[in-house]
Amino acid sequence: MLLAASQSREPIDFAALISPDITKPGRYLGNELGVIDRDWQQAWDAASVRWALTYPEVYEVGASNLGHIILYSILNSVPGQLCDRAYLPAADLAGRLREREEPLFAVESRRRLNAFDILGFSLSYELGATNILELLDLAAIPLRAADRGDLPLADPAAPPLIFAGGPTATSNPEPFAAFFDFIALGDGEELLPEIGLVVAEARAAGLSRRDLLRDLAQVPGVYVPSLYAPGADGVGVEPLEPGLPRRILRRTATPMPHYAMGLVPHVETVHDRLTVEIRRGCTRGCRFCQPGMLTRPARDVEPEAVIEAIETGMERTGYSDFSLLSLSCSDYLALPAVGVELRNRLADKNVTLTLPSQRVDRFDANIAHVLGGARQAGLTFAPEAGSQRLRDIVNKGLTDAELLRGIRTAMENGYRRVKLYFMIGLPGETDDDVVGIAGTCRSLQQQCQDLGRLELNLTISNFTPKPHTPFQWHSVSTAEFRRRQELLRGALRGLRGIKVNMTDPRLSAVEDFVGRGDRRLSPVIEAAWRAGAGLDAWFESAERTHAAWTGAIEAAGLGGRYRALEMGGWSAAEAMETADLDGFCRQSLPWDHIDSGVDKAWLAEDLQRALAAAVVPDCSFEGCSSCGVCGPELGHNVVIPPPPVPAALPRRAPPSERVARLRFGFAKVGSLALISHLDTLRMLERALRRSGLPVSFTGGFHPLPRLQLALALPLGVEGQGEWLDLEFTAPIDPEAARQALAAVLPAEFRLLTAAVVPVAGPSLSQELESAQWRFSLRPAAAAEGQSSGGDTGPGMPRSLPEGVGSWPGAEAWDRAINAVLNAPTLPWRDQDKKGRPRERDCRPYLLALRTTTTDPSEASTATEAAWEQEPQRLDLELEAAIDPLGRSLRPDQVAHWLAEAVAFPLSVDAVRRQRLCLKPC
Repeated sequence: MLLAASQSREPIDFAALISPDITKPGRYLGNELGVIDRDWQQAWDAASVRWALTYPEVYEVGASNLGHIILYSILNSVPGQLCDRAYLPAADLAGRLREREEPLFAVESRRRLNAFDILGFSLSYELGATNILELLDLAAIPLRAADRGDLPLADPAAPPLIFAGGPTATSNPEPFAAFFDFIALGDGEELLPEIGLVVAEARAAGLSRRDLLRDLAQVPGVYVPSLYAPGADGVGVEPLEPGLPRRILRRTATPMPHYAMGLVPHVETVHDRLTVEIRRGCTRGCRFCQPGMLTRPARDVEPEAVIEAIETGMERTGYSDFSLLSLSCSDYLALPAVGVELRNRLADKNVTLTLPSQRVDRFDANIAHVLGGARQAGLTFAPEAGSQRLRDIVNKGLTDAELLRGIRTAMENGYRRVKLYFMIGLPGETDDDVVGIAGTCRSLQQQCQDLGRLELNLTISNFTPKPHTPFQWHSVSTAEFRRRQELLRGALRGLRGIKVNMTDPRLSAVEDFVGRGDRRLSPVIEAAWRAGAGLDAWFESAERTHAAWTGAIEAAGLGGRYRALEMGGWSAAEAMETADLDGFCRQSLPWDHIDSGVDKAWLAEDLQRALAAAVVPDCSFEGCSSCGVCGPELGHNVVIPPPPVPAALPRRAPPSERVARLRFGFAKVGSLALISHLDTLRMLERALRRSGLPVSFTGGFHPLPRLQLALALPLGVEGQGEWLDLEFTAPIDPEAARQALAAVLPAEFRLLTAAVVPVAGPSLSQELESAQWRFSLRPAAAAEGQSSGGDTGPGMPRSLPEGVGSWPGAEAWDRAINAVLNAPTLPWRDQDKKGRPRERDCRPYLLALRTTTTDPSEASTATEAAWEQEPQRLDLELEAAIDPLGRSLRPDQVAHWLAEAVAFPLSVDAVRRQRLCLKPC
């Protein structure tokens, strides 16, 4: 841990940490569309509470999380509260932070995380806790709450308050209790601002950390683990002080769809679209489903609010896709009307609607019509089990006839590939049920033959019991998972048109062990993290992860308990008499002090119904099931009757007329140099949508704006004189177009000129003649680990590699440059995209190479002083030809030949492409 690192409130030296050699440096820029433009020093000093919402996954995952963005937006709207964000850095940046003893930072303010007042983590997956420990360690914050002292929060030496929220934290916080000062249970939209007010008052009053936590424990929905401990039975958790609630009730909130459009990343994310919640909570009552139990009651969003949020959001963000989010979108009865209305309003916007996994029994022609758009989106259903009997046991509420009808409806509307989710290891499952998954797929294909070939992508998950569900008393077996997976593979082997993905059963068993554990698991989690477990949600390193977890379990002396839990227990439950089963279910559980609203007695009764394969109807649409949720604290089901479905307008292809073509000169500078070429194209496409300009689109499956950039800029390189061409469906004034597009682009992407060019003229790439570059050469050892995108100044190391002579003098450089210019050939050896070696002569591309000095009008006094302190630097200008295939020379290639000529190791720095020269008209 970087405990010696400073808790300074000053921003980090960002340029020294984030350079083009860091993987995807755009992750760390904090410059998304929607970020508040503010003076961070002033805002920091004025804030009464400073939050950092820290998502324990890489940026591409965290920036896609709707809850993360909504809470960030809400906290920044509260007067006196300030909220920044942080994400799990990739291994290269994590290594650099540790090497330099620099704590992890928040992406917008670039302040160290240990300088904030509150750090919030989303815990949505049991094994993801190791990522949180990685973040705490990188932030130079003690891992355990007990080691964070009792200083008042305003003391500069006080660590931030560390809390967790999310479904895993709400369901059973005990395995993770040692690491958090408090837990936010349930929905956070109203809870987090209340927490902020309490912290602001305590901070102003100078309360100690423990007194502040006592105040927070009185906020409904806040659990402070240090104020509770296991009771006499060693399992149930009880308060340590009078006045504390014995059970902490989770919070609920009304969905707020207008906060969904908070941020638009400049880099591609996992869910690269606008997402708007249409319904929170699910009352279907699937007995394996923890979210369905933890999010009750069901609350529909008003259709008008959904439509307004989508229409406004697409206009503000420029996304080409949007998604409607719910645990069960099909149970949002207004979905057909909302979908058709959105399709009609956005018919000429070239957008696509996607939905998450949905109820196949509610899938009809109206929903099929609104899905997709400019291109057909994927379709996912979740039958869960391979037999009607097992679907009744888990209360799925789906018949074989309904499944077939939904699949046929999909095929009748053009779908030929459907994704299906199944689970194995469900309570009551037999081998016939496992084989029944293959039988279900075979039957669907056969009964849909008249509509065409049906291809199925199957995801087979391993059931893991979850707290607060009727199956929370069940167990799983790794060996049995393996056997059933092989049984299913054999049954599927003869079927065509089916792809199968199965979850690793070893991680499923560990997930179960942690998810239903108690405080004895805190050292296990810490030991697993120290052994290398991390990023477990990606399942990219199953061997290492499993070894880390099982080793930590054995080291903690819990191996026997782990193996006992793996044995499985449905048959034992079936063999119990009713009275014995009641007594078994009344035993204390580590999460009994967390009040989800669902009565534990009702869960035990529902387990009895599962044993009898009895189905409980959905209380949103039929009678109350008496689960205990509805009441003044958590509210009641809010089900909005379906409005009339409007007449659907015919689908329209995006406008593709090619009436006008403009050529824009632009500069891409500053932090945008760390955005890749593909991300730059994506940023431009979204800006074009926001601009409202009459852009012409290509045809085909995935229509795109007719946009061309002249020549891709290398990552980390600023471009001062670049070109792009755009085509339009109507005549347009160049200056008006430039101003309209510039208004929706980041300030660091500067549109300099705009001019009309013939629509039928040569493509922009064919117009390129040459490129002019400016760059610096330095000793290779001096530039190691430094940015190649800008001047790093006088503070960089200047030691030369051992055995290397002194920096060449001016005459040596002149001879080397002349040698390169006069060389008959300049061979360059590298590999193609397939890794095959290749060699080409680059001499025809070298037009000019000369030394240069900084333009006096551009050089500051500080820059001149820095250069005087750093004589080991050579500034060069390069002019390189560009052939019709876009091939040219790069500064690093020139540096290679110069290094050979002077027999001195060189590194390229401060690279800028000054200008792309076009052929004369």
